[in-house]
Amino acid sequence: MAASLNQMLRGRLASLIWLACFAGSLAGLARAEMLIDPTRSPLAKRGTGEGVATENEPAAVAAPARVQMIVRGPGEDRTALIDGNNVHVGDTVRVAGGSARVERITDTSVVLARGDTRETLQLIPGIERSVQCARRPESKRPSGC
Repeated sequence: MAASLNQMLRGRLASLIWLACFAGSLAGLARAEMLIDPTRSPLAKRGTGEGVATENEPAAVAAPARVQMIVRGPGEDRTALIDGNNVHVGDTVRVAGGSARVERITDTSVVLARGDTRETLQLIPGIERSVQCARRPESKRPSGC
């Protein structure tokens, strides 16, 4: 009789341990749902799945396009990163109010064309790059370095 009572207590103890572990894992899942996904766009609204405005909320005003990086490849081939999208000359990008075509990429800016209007996006606004070349007076090289 003592052996069956001992087995019954062990069974109940095992059940309680299993239940405590299960409850702890559920609590961990509830806390994990509150964490912010680092891969999610910062423009996405919290609580909505894809950053789309719900029926009760008006759509957010689109932010202006932003140049994040310009990469200079071999020769004069350049690539720009605009709002997380890798673009080349001739590609179309989404900007506030529609879309625009990438007309030119320089070392410090990207020129977008939308119809007859041109918009220049600076990599670092307010900073102009100047190139100065060291030339000898007797040099026959053109002045463009």
